[in-house]
Amino acid sequence: MLLTLLLITIFISFAFTLFLEKLFLKYSIFIDEPNPRSSHKKPVPTSGGLAILFSYLIFIYLLSIFITIDSDIFLVLLIALSPIITICLIDDFKKVNILLRLFTQFFTASLIIYYFQVSNGIFFDADSYTRQSALLIIILSVILSMWLMNLYNFMDGIDGYASLECIFISLAASLLAYNNNPNSFVYMYLAGLGAANLGFLIRNWYPAKIFMGDTGSVSLGCIIAFYIFFSASESILSIYTWLILLSIFIADASYTLLVRIVTKRNIAHPHLTHAFHILTIKKNSHLFTIKWMIIINMAWVFPLALLSNTYMSYHIVITMVAYLPLLFYLIKIGAGLEQNKNQ
Repeated sequence: MLLTLLLITIFISFAFTLFLEKLFLKYSIFIDEPNPRSSHKKPVPTSGGLAILFSYLIFIYLLSIFITIDSDIFLVLLIALSPIITICLIDDFKKVNILLRLFTQFFTASLIIYYFQVSNGIFFDADSYTRQSALLIIILSVILSMWLMNLYNFMDGIDGYASLECIFISLAASLLAYNNNPNSFVYMYLAGLGAANLGFLIRNWYPAKIFMGDTGSVSLGCIIAFYIFFSASESILSIYTWLILLSIFIADASYTLLVRIVTKRNIAHPHLTHAFHILTIKKNSHLFTIKWMIIINMAWVFPLALLSNTYMSYHIVITMVAYLPLLFYLIKIGAGLEQNKNQ
C-alpha cells in the first residue's frame, strides 16, 4: 500500500511540476531572471515548490483513507504552513520586506513549538526552575525552526541541490524512524515527503527547467522543523540524529553566515560564497557538487546518524564528530569570503 502511494505521489508531483512550468512560461509569471549572482544563465520558472507541497498534501490525504492518522497533527502543519506559503509566493512574485518574512516565520515556528512543547501542560505545571529551563528550550527551538526555514532557502542555489538533499533527509529519517518504532506512522509521513521531492527533481535536475523558489525551499525547511519536533515529542528520533542528517546544510549555511557577519558583509544581500557555490564555480559543474553531496551523505552522514540513533548515550559526541570535517573543509575552501575571480 505504501509503495503504491509513494509512486502515485511521485507521478502527481512530476505532473504538477510540468503543469506549473508550462503555465508560468505561457503567462510569463514567476520567472527567475538571471543576474550576476545567479548560477543560471537564462530565465527559468520558479515557485515550482508548489508541486512538492500539493503532491505531499495529496499523499497525506490518500494515506488517511487507508490508515487512521491523527488529523490534529496535520491540521497544525497546514495552519503553520499556510502563512509561509502565502508570504513566499508573494516574495517569488515581488520581493517582500525581510521583517515581514521574519515575523511570518516567527509566527509559524512559535505555533509548531507551542503545539509540541507547551500545549501538553508540563510547562505550566512545573516549578519555577523547571519553567525557566523549559522556557530556554522553547526559545532555542523557535530559533532553530526559523533558522531551518532560512538555511534551506540559502542552500537552494544550484540545480537539484535542495530537493535531492530533502530526499536524502526524508528517506534516511524514515528508515531510522521505522527501525525505532515500526508501529508509528512517522516513517510513512517522511517517506511521502521524499517522494514529493523526487517527482519535482525530475524537472529540477541539471539543467533545471524549473526552480522550487522560496515557496518550496522555506516551506521544506518548515516541514523538516515540524517533523523534528513531532518525532522528538513521540520519542522516535533524537534531535541529534536530525542535526547529523542535516549537517551538510547546517554547517555550510551557519558557517558562511558567521563569516559574513564577522567580515561585516550585508547578510541580507545575495551572494555566491557558500561552499557549494564556490565548488560549483571552481569546477564549472552543478553535477560535480551534487555528486559529492551524495557521496558525503551516504559515506559519512548516514552512517554517523545510524550510529547516533543506536548509541544514544554518545549522540552529542557523534554529532560533533559529524560536523568537524565539514567545518575544516569550509575553512579550507574559504566559505563566506568573497572569492578572487582570477583564481
